[in-house]
Formats: sequence, C-alpha cells, structure tokens
Amino acid sequence: MQCLELAIPPLPQLIIVHHTVWPQGRLHASRTFGLYDVLFVKRGALYMTENGRDFEVKAGHMLVLEPNVPHRGTKPCDEETELYWLHFAHAPAVRRLDPEQAPWSHPCDKKIDRAYIAPAQYVYLPKFGELPLQTVWPTLDRMASLYDNLLTKNGAKLHALFAALLDELQTLLYAASRAPTSGLAERIEAYLRDRYLMPFDASHMAKTLHFDADYLSRCLKKHTGMSALQYATHLRIEKAKELLRATPLSVERIAETAGFGDATYLIRQFRKKTGMTPKRYRSVFQRLM
Repeated sequence: MQCLELAIPPLPQLIIVHHTVWPQGRLHASRTFGLYDVLFVKRGALYMTENGRDFEVKAGHMLVLEPNVPHRGTKPCDEETELYWLHFAHAPAVRRLDPEQAPWSHPCDKKIDRAYIAPAQYVYLPKFGELPLQTVWPTLDRMASLYDNLLTKNGAKLHALFAALLDELQTLLYAASRAPTSGLAERIEAYLRDRYLMPFDASHMAKTLHFDADYLSRCLKKHTGMSALQYATHLRIEKAKELLRATPLSVERIAETAGFGDATYLIRQFRKKTGMTPKRYRSVFQRLM
C-alpha cells in the first residue's frame, strides 16, 4: 500500500461529503478536476481507473483520486454498492511513498527565530487499499449527516471531524506499516529519554537492550533520522530550550542541568542545531512573548 505525503499547514479543506447507495449498473462519471476525490466502500465494489491505472475498490477499501488527474469508472457496479465519498482541496502531494518510508518519528524542526512560520509538517493518506475502516464509519456518518443538514453553527464541527478523519486514516496507515524494527526503535527512544541527562554510554545501551550498539543506532536512525548519540543530544537541546524559556538560570547552570556538563559544548551543539547561541535564543523568545 502506498501513501500520499501532503504538506501542512494548512490542513486540507473539506468541500463536500456524502453517503449514498449506488444501484447495480451505475457507472462512475469520467472527469478531471482540481480536487481530491476520496471513495470509501462499505459494501459492494466500484471499478475505477486513474491516469491508466485500474482499481477495484471493494468493501473495506478506500481510494484517493488526485486533483487534475483524469479518472473514470471502468465498468458499472455489478451489485448494490454502499459508499461514502468526499472532495477536498489541497496542493498536490509532495510525493508518493511506501508507509515504511514515511518519517513517522522524525522531530519537526522548530526554530524560535521563525516563530511566525510553521515548521515543515506532513499528513499521510493511504492512496488505495484495504484498511480496518470500522473506526472510520462513525466519523463519516456524522460528517455526512452534518453536511446534509448543514447549519452555520455546525461548520466548525464538520471541519473538526474532517481533521479527525485524516488523523484516524493516518493512524491506521501507521499501524499497518509498522516494520519489525519500529518496536525496538521505540524502546531505544524510551531508554534515551530516561538517561539523556547522563553521559551517553553505548555499551550500557547495548547491555540494557540486548542488541549490538551499532545495530541499535542504525535502527533508531531509520525511524527518527538520528543516531542514538544524535537523539540524546537532541533531547538535551530540547531540555536546554525549556530552561532558557522558563528560568533565569545561567548558560553554565543550564549546561549542567541539561546534561551537557560544560557550557562551551552546549553552545557549540546549540548553535549547530538552532543557528543561534543559547543567549540569543532566550533573547528572541523574550521579545516574542
């Protein structure tokens, strides 16, 4: 199963959502338009093609048809088919990739000197395939019901439900894509969160987690983009940022408290990560408050 990587913010904008039952013999229209068209089949089947690729969208399957790409039905429904469909507006997908390639655990690069610019973030949607959609049907029911009888007071609720739907689809995609090493990566992260204030000790990590230290570091890098040492340094920098924002402690004291031990090392790593010194970071944050 492949997925689409959509850049956010802004979130995709819901245009229309509908629940319907198509009789046997109905054929999906042929069209090209500038919206995403998402189909969720509850029972029966739809037969679609998009830009030359054929899809049999059976019960429990979903399909995301992309904007400005020709799509049409390839043959009529051969049985009564119940489905939900929705259109949403958003920029074209950044890329199409396998879920295992998505940077699920990569930290977003938040920088205090860019407080008016959101850090790069993404939402991942299944392109096509079967998912355990039982958790999705109630949300789609509520969305379709709200849209059919849409009142001004319910507009925010409808769009909040759409955001929840996107989150649930991404959660299902993530669960379906978990590689065997993802559980181990989570154990490494938990180990490092517990010990990041202490000096990094690869041999202790290997002994505690019962794997070779180089293998553990490669496993973590696959899932977070950082080696074990880089991840520990990342946690220390985040702690230093918190102390710079919330306390009047000196840089020297923060270096000790955040696990760097020495202010020079903190300053060097902090500048490498954020592009500024700790004192500059504190000054920028205070001006923004």
